[in-house]
Amino acid sequence: MTKICFINGSPRGKNSASKNLIDELCKITSNAIKETNHISLNNKFDYEVVTDSDAIVIAFPLYVDTLPSSVIEFLEDLELFARNTTKHPKVYAIVNCGFFEGFQTKNAMVLLENFCLKTGFIWRFGIGIGAGEFMRSTKDIIPINSDIKREVYNSFIELNKDIVNNKHDSKENLFISPNFPKSEFIASADNGWVEFAKNFSVSKEQLYSTPFKNTL
Repeated sequence: MTKICFINGSPRGKNSASKNLIDELCKITSNAIKETNHISLNNKFDYEVVTDSDAIVIAFPLYVDTLPSSVIEFLEDLELFARNTTKHPKVYAIVNCGFFEGFQTKNAMVLLENFCLKTGFIWRFGIGIGAGEFMRSTKDIIPINSDIKREVYNSFIELNKDIVNNKHDSKENLFISPNFPKSEFIASADNGWVEFAKNFSVSKEQLYSTPFKNTL
């Protein structure tokens, strides 16, 4: 029986892109996994549930090229429990970021790999996803198996296969961007900030103001 533990490491909890990506992955793994546990680092949980798993999937947003502080604290505590377990679960990461390019998450992947080397857990690979907030905000209008998000869907298929596969051959991290021009992403983000500013009665011109420019 394969036990899998899904960990939402986003400080935003259930409203996060990380939770959305876990939900999408669960739709793919539902027929292959016999027992699943869901943990949010915002809530209390049992570390033994994590260490007793056959596979761990941790999802979180990129914070300044690294892990959120809550994920760092979680790993520090998990290391203590790992010393008292004979199981060596596979570990996977799903890291989303605000950058367009998924490879911006590469440094966070290295930290998780080093954690596995220290604890004896088995690092398999990570999936770095660019434009994470876009993935979340369009979840109801753009399916994950659409052309725009197809690479994310395919990467989840690969992750599912690896979980149920007993082979431990080396796997490369997967880095993904949405399938449309970066220029469109930047233009949409710029417009989004302008619309958001209107909620606070701030105009587009005010966003570009430099009130302290000549006071230094």
